[in-house]
Amino acid sequence: MDELASILERRTAAGDDAVLATVVHVRGSAYRRPGARMLVAGNGARTGTISGGCLETEVARKAWWWTDGGAAVRVFDNSKEDAAQAFGLGCNGVITVLLERARSAEVVRMLDFLAERRRSREACVVATVVRATEAGRLALGGRVLVAHPGAVGQGDPMLASAVASAAQQCFAECRSRLLRMDEADVFVEWIGPPLRLFVFGSGHDVVPLVSMAGMLGWQVTVADVRAERVAMPDLPPTCQVVTLPMTAEIDGLDLGPADAAVLMTHNYPLDAELLPQLLARSPRYLGLLGPRTRAEKLFAETGAGPIPDAVHAPVGLALGGDQPETIALAIAAEIQAVLHQQPAGFLRSRNRPIHEPPVELGDAAEASAGPVVAPTCGLAHA
Repeated sequence: MDELASILERRTAAGDDAVLATVVHVRGSAYRRPGARMLVAGNGARTGTISGGCLETEVARKAWWWTDGGAAVRVFDNSKEDAAQAFGLGCNGVITVLLERARSAEVVRMLDFLAERRRSREACVVATVVRATEAGRLALGGRVLVAHPGAVGQGDPMLASAVASAAQQCFAECRSRLLRMDEADVFVEWIGPPLRLFVFGSGHDVVPLVSMAGMLGWQVTVADVRAERVAMPDLPPTCQVVTLPMTAEIDGLDLGPADAAVLMTHNYPLDAELLPQLLARSPRYLGLLGPRTRAEKLFAETGAGPIPDAVHAPVGLALGGDQPETIALAIAAEIQAVLHQQPAGFLRSRNRPIHEPPVELGDAAEASAGPVVAPTCGLAHA
């Protein structure tokens, strides 16, 4: 959303419109999940993805026509064997996509709301009508914006009342869901802030880790007491660099329970100063570079007791390799697994689908959200 919002702001400032395509439901196998977005400019330029390549060209080619009369929904059905063979599709899912003009009142209201949530670093819920009957009061593309648990949604009071319970479940589980009602289907979407990663150290392995974290959309802060080493020219410009006082106090860092931290200073006395302070902040992920015996010694000498299960020491997944890049990859992969509460390991060893099925609420029968469109190209999705 950060990237899409930034590009959208530049286009609208220049007087250009765009079409925002959002995956709102998936049944079966698909590369992207509900909440994936793509922005299509007037010249056909695309930002973001809604599949692994099956849908983007088709959507970009027809998006302006489909939205000529307002918001529209299209269902791309790749589940039928004849369609998969005819178009060379690798996935077998049914993907529902909402298409809206980016300068429409509802999209502008949503993006303004999300900008506020990004500034405050607070999660929110956006409920969007993705199917509406002609006889009902709710309109396709109508939205309710919920700022925090217990808040009254901003928007149509009737829609706000209807999605109140589902929104609270989204906040509790940090997961989106589709609410099916007789007169409408509503995509109730949980949107959280980007992960903040605090990297303590300035060795050769910091640069590739910071680069990978930036590609994943994480917000990175690099901190060290050694000013001459923190000023690394290879760090991405989006990375925040902080020189800690010689006492190694981290009071000036806004590091909390929602953040991740990695201790990789390659300096034992400095780690001994930093570790108790990091443990006191209780980050959701804390990793220590170095062997297990080193970490045990650090915990013993600093009076922190035995290493808790929440601390990852040694840091990273066992991927092999000893280059700075492979070490950074192992660390980033482990953080990603912890962030999504996944056990890591080989996907081929799992006896269940790659993705958890979308949550659906309500007893209303599933209804077609629009004409089924066969995409013109496809990629194999494992």
